[in-house]
Amino acid sequence: ISRHCIGRVRAMATTEVGSPDVACTVPAARRGLRRRGSRAAPAVLLLAAAAAAQTAWSAQSVWVAPARRGHGLVAMRATSTSFEGKVAAKLGPYKAGAITAKDIPSPEVDAKIIDAALVKKKATTTKFERINFTGSGAKLGHTVVIEMEAKRGEGHPQRGAPIPGTKMKGYQLELKESQPDPWRQFVAAIIKAGMGQMESKTFPVSFPADYKKADFAGTTVDFTVLVLEIGELRPVEPDARPEAEQRAELEAELRQQAQLRTHTAIDVQIRAALLESSEVDTDAKTKSVSWAKFGDESEKSLKWTCILEEVSRNEGVPFDKVQEFLREQAIVQYAAR
Repeated sequence: ISRHCIGRVRAMATTEVGSPDVACTVPAARRGLRRRGSRAAPAVLLLAAAAAAQTAWSAQSVWVAPARRGHGLVAMRATSTSFEGKVAAKLGPYKAGAITAKDIPSPEVDAKIIDAALVKKKATTTKFERINFTGSGAKLGHTVVIEMEAKRGEGHPQRGAPIPGTKMKGYQLELKESQPDPWRQFVAAIIKAGMGQMESKTFPVSFPADYKKADFAGTTVDFTVLVLEIGELRPVEPDARPEAEQRAELEAELRQQAQLRTHTAIDVQIRAALLESSEVDTDAKTKSVSWAKFGDESEKSLKWTCILEEVSRNEGVPFDKVQEFLREQAIVQYAAR
């Protein structure tokens, strides 16, 4: 599917979907799409669902309509389809502590972290606002969010080797002439190249002999910089609410973030355990659609969706609650704080 066709995906299938035994259906694939926030591969997942359900899709029965101006609609249609049964799935153990998730970050938030966040908030006088279109790229007055890594430069016996501890992502660099060295050199290189969003450049940065870090003092290092975003720093209105109210709000946000990190870490290990211990026959289904290509990750995603649906059926749990159910069944060992 060409890039100009990527947009909303609508499956219009004249299929016999009545059987409760059908696994990995098109709606399940759509749920997987929403769960991952994917916009790039809807057609692949829908085709994967069709293959898993063993529908008789053929090159003649699928079509992609050109994107309508202003709508970007991609339409797919399957005709003359029938299901010959569900994907065979034999689940590995998952109940009553059968899976142990180890070294999981704690969902608890230390009071010191909340206090530090409140101090930082009070000290914040500006906020970053992204600019989507900059014309000629980054220029003085802009602020760029960058990802960068340093490598040994010219004259060093290990030239080109990454320097440990220099990889950084999400750093905000204000493009102004008053930046101190070595940041002034970053500013000059980014502006000279007119770097745009998601553009990467490599340039040398020289450090003075009295630089505070001895490893860099008097050397020239090659930095590879990727501009993630271009924007401007806008003033922030002071928060006039009582400090206790602000702290409570920050605490709720930090606890929500910590809970999300915890759940994500548990889910990753449960997924790995069940993918390894379960047997899901997806080969015959994907091969039945000979004109579709499935990479390793696509097949894993298909297998995982089938596992979740099998657990949903076995336990009578709604599909969107299955991962929560699996977390409750697992033994969770938290990392030392």
